[in-house]
Parts: sequence; C-alpha cells; structure tokens
Amino acid sequence: MGKIIAIANQKGGVGKTTTAVHLAAALKLDEKKVLLVDFDTQGDASAYLGFDGNENESISTLFKAFVSGTEVNIDDFIHTSERNGGIDYIPSDLSLAEAELYLVSVMARETVLKRLLEQVKDNYDYIIIDCQASLGVLVINALTAADGVIIPAQTQEFSKKALNAVTNTISQIQKTINPNLEFLGVLPTMVDNTAMTRDTSQEYKETFGEKVFSTGISRSVTASYSSRDKKALCFKNSSKIGLQYKAFAEEVERRV
Repeated sequence: MGKIIAIANQKGGVGKTTTAVHLAAALKLDEKKVLLVDFDTQGDASAYLGFDGNENESISTLFKAFVSGTEVNIDDFIHTSERNGGIDYIPSDLSLAEAELYLVSVMARETVLKRLLEQVKDNYDYIIIDCQASLGVLVINALTAADGVIIPAQTQEFSKKALNAVTNTISQIQKTINPNLEFLGVLPTMVDNTAMTRDTSQEYKETFGEKVFSTGISRSVTASYSSRDKKALCFKNSSKIGLQYKAFAEEVERRV
C-alpha cells in the first residue's frame, strides 16, 4: 500500500508547489510509482506538469461528482506528464474553490479526499498532495487522507508565525480525525548565505530538532525557469536545486 504525503503551509511563496513537483520527480527517478494530486485552487502544479485540459478533467469535477453521489472512476482523471519522467497526476483549477461552499452540508466532509484516494492507493508507492496555502476544509481533507505531512518553510523571520499555525493544525488533526498522521518534518527553503537564514535555521532546529530536514533548498531563479519549461530540475544532472531535491527525497524515503 502506498504512502500519502501532504505538502502544506498556510503561507504562500514558500516553495510548496516546487517541493511537491520535485519530490514527485525525485521519487520517480528512484523508480517509484508516483501520483501527484494538485489540491490547490491555483493549479500551479498542474501547469508545471503540462496540463492544458479543461475543468471537466480536474480534481474539482471529480470531487464535486463524488460528494453528490455520482459514480465516478478516479482513473479517468489521472494524467501523465511525459516531460517529467511519466509522473501521474490529477490536475486542479480555480473551480476547486467552490468546494469550500458545497462541502458545508456534506456528511464526513473532511474524509472526502481520503475516500477518493483509497481507490488508487494500492497502485502507487507514493501519492503527493500539493495543498493550497490555507488551513481550510481542503487542507483538512488532505491531512485526513495523508500518512505524513511535510512543511516547506522559508528561512525568514516572517515565516515562523505561519509555521506555528500549521503545526498546531497538524496536532489537532492527529488528536481527532487522523491519529496516524505523522509530521515528517520542516524543509528549509530559499536558503541563502545571510544572517537571517542562519538565525532562522537555528531557531527551526531548536524548535523542531531532528524534524528539520538536513537538506535545505537554496534560493534560486532556476526553479522559476523550470516551471516555465514544465520540467523538474531533478532531470538535469547539472542542477544544484535538482540535486538538493534528490537528497531531500532520499531523506523522505528514510523517514517514511
């Protein structure tokens, strides 16, 4: 049975989607069967992986049909990114934002994604969920479905407040809905050679200890270019960021 890993942070701009895509790519390079679920209303991971379809092929349509009782096959919504080593993915779009409204009246609304992914969990070694930058019902769905959660966090002073909010939510989910959810750790992102990075990294280590991944992801514009090119940097042997994400993926596999 595959492991489901959520990539979450309520703060945007921390490298969450880049981390989700590159973790999936690195695991794929390690010959693992990988499914990436874009569960962010912005759909950035979908664009990164080359999705150019319409909303009828996205997680929003699948989600809405499932909660309305319509019989759906999740396999019909799985796409493959050939430019990224054959990563399977379920795309997203802005219409997923409507879920916050129609889930209000749904019984066991926090378990919808979990029930959907149970259809394909045995088909993959890893399912990676790219969460939206919030702590709403969609993120709660992702954390309820997940076996583990990783928090990408910028090594900047203003990132600490958001980090505390996410870890508090994780703790609440563990105590109530999903006692099997494991906090896999904090991934330092946008690391540079500044006093702010050094100080913040040290604070993360003092707070979270061994839960801070030893691999940090450097600040670099090449990640932006890779999203434009729709190809993860893990597939470029000369890429520093790609090598860092490969090392990070190795740590993830050891922790899982």
